[in-house]
Amino acid sequence: MRKLINAAVVATAITGLLLGLPGVANADGSGTVNTAGSALTVRSGPGTGYNGWRTVADGAAVTILCQQTGTTVTGTYGTSNIWDMLSNGGYVSDAYVYTGSDGTVADSCNYVGAPPRANPRSANGAIDWAFARYRSTSYENLCLAFTAQAYGWGGSGWNTAEIGGDYMVNHGYMKTSGIPPRGALVWYHNSAGSGHVAISLGEGKVIGTSVSGGVGVAGYLDHGSYRGWSVAYYPAGW
Repeated sequence: MRKLINAAVVATAITGLLLGLPGVANADGSGTVNTAGSALTVRSGPGTGYNGWRTVADGAAVTILCQQTGTTVTGTYGTSNIWDMLSNGGYVSDAYVYTGSDGTVADSCNYVGAPPRANPRSANGAIDWAFARYRSTSYENLCLAFTAQAYGWGGSGWNTAEIGGDYMVNHGYMKTSGIPPRGALVWYHNSAGSGHVAISLGEGKVIGTSVSGGVGVAGYLDHGSYRGWSVAYYPAGW
């Protein structure tokens, strides 16, 4: 074992099994970054090929929202293909994070299902495109175009996000329960009547425009009037 098992974590998991309740793997996890000195790159997706958009310091405590497999990395704690999604929406290799376990300590990251019309980019590809424009102000008032271009389209085919959201409602794609899964489109009303839309990072986070005046990460309920979420579907995308 490259990481010592935390006795309290094991006890919690056993208690959950005895009671028939979810164990520790069905909740957020925690860890401590250990790179032996240098800052650890936080990436937009679960792999070394995704954009690095910030760093986290050696020795920093982190909250792990979910975990999934990706690029295999050799780090402080050996070799692992597990990647940890952090509370700011980015991913780090678990090979550099002390969690008390060699395995997973949080839920598997949840992805939205495939839309009726395939997009040119995958969910992770769209999110990577969005993170590459982190803090850009070029897309203000262009939230719908931003999400469509993230998914590889030239444009959405709708004039406003309010119209796009109405389409999702009228065609049965809008969901109002549950946390939007990774890759979903997250829809809002706004006071201007034009609506707003962002892309879900999963675990309650979105990336989109109009976050402190530019592209950024926010909680999915941080924008005004939340409508719900849908698959990333652009029936008139071009």
